[in-house]
Amino acid sequence: MLGIWIGKLILWVLRLRGRDATSLPGKVALRISPGLIRRFGGQVKRVIAVTGTNGKTTTTSLLSGMVVEREPVVTNHKGANLAQGIATAFLRSCSWTGRLSADTAVLEIDEATLPAVASDLPIGVIVVTNVFRDQLDRYGELDGTLAKLLEGIRKTQATLVLNGDDPLCRYLGLRSSRKVMYYGMARDTARSPRREQMRDGQFCLMCGRPLRYDGFWYGQLGLYRCEECDFVRPHPGFQGELQGGFLRFSEEGLPDLLLDLPVSGLYNAYNVLAAASAARALGLTGEAIHGGLRAYRPPEGRMQRFELAAPVTLHLIKNPTGCDSVLDAVVTDGRSKVAVIGINDLAADGRDVSWLWDADFELLAEDQKLSYIVTTGYRAHDIALRMKYAGFPESRIRIEPELAAALQLGIDEGTAAGAVVHALVTYTLLHPAARWLSERRDEREPQAALYRTSVS
Repeated sequence: MLGIWIGKLILWVLRLRGRDATSLPGKVALRISPGLIRRFGGQVKRVIAVTGTNGKTTTTSLLSGMVVEREPVVTNHKGANLAQGIATAFLRSCSWTGRLSADTAVLEIDEATLPAVASDLPIGVIVVTNVFRDQLDRYGELDGTLAKLLEGIRKTQATLVLNGDDPLCRYLGLRSSRKVMYYGMARDTARSPRREQMRDGQFCLMCGRPLRYDGFWYGQLGLYRCEECDFVRPHPGFQGELQGGFLRFSEEGLPDLLLDLPVSGLYNAYNVLAAASAARALGLTGEAIHGGLRAYRPPEGRMQRFELAAPVTLHLIKNPTGCDSVLDAVVTDGRSKVAVIGINDLAADGRDVSWLWDADFELLAEDQKLSYIVTTGYRAHDIALRMKYAGFPESRIRIEPELAAALQLGIDEGTAAGAVVHALVTYTLLHPAARWLSERRDEREPQAALYRTSVS
């Protein structure tokens, strides 16, 4: 009980100071009461876990909004997905005596954290968004990530809702010995790749031979098959088709749903598809799915917009495939633009920044609408060098290691050029950037930024 009291007290103090901490209360509470998550897990009837490399936070936020249409939930939809973030989510939803206000939890769980907490929670559904190479210093290569996911899955009896377009998710489904439901995009919407990209999972994990693709969506998501064994993309039980600002959601035996997309980009359409598929697996109605989409508000850094002298859109980047998706969204914006790119190499960012050379920054360098780049963060010089080698003129790259100064410079350049600003940053720059931009929008003096631990 002491851990709950201390955690609740920290939450209360932070709220008084106008802070929205998502990890610190849980971190302290777990040090005092290491069994806190198990204690809370004993109170809820079911947990829906969302894991995978990219899209966890957006999918969790969307799905929790859909479930809330039917019942209250405990959720960490703002992205703190380690044990301390999960504990903080429970602390937010409990009384001072430790009694929870909801019977269901929708939790984003980091891939490496899943095995550590799976036995403590009654996980009934696990959603895996995708599996990409990410933070080599934490996860190692893809086989390490897959091993962690399988370990966590096998500690539960959960139904799996998997991205069938991803061969690595398909492998999880085949190896898990659990009930599996697949989602994926409509087959005829796959396309031949426009550019050469680094693709993970190019080899069949069943026999080791190269996979044959008849079309791609992005990354290794596509129409794959192995010509040496029977490893093949499954027919998705839940199917999506991107139609402008809508996603046509199909499930055999039920009328199609035309879902408004509250976020843009193909990768975000996958997040909506994942959330809607999980909602159907939970037995939610179309009305609840529509209601959750209407209520959705983007978490920090997920194409979050700030109306300043030059409009700013804030993006999180963290690995090659996710970065490529963001870059594609940026260059698709046909307006004149300035880019602020912030790279840190702290623990939550990933110490190894070699992924910058795998991401397709050439796509950004070739954008004729991009007039200026500001680089910032501890690795400001690294990303400036990367952009130089990508072909962007060195004379139009400015290195400003201090984040606030870099953002201000980007806004000033955007204002002078009549351009919008796209800020692309890694984890430990994300929340300070969002706070600074919010304070500028609200015309308040900047305050000290509160860092939070999250790796999704």
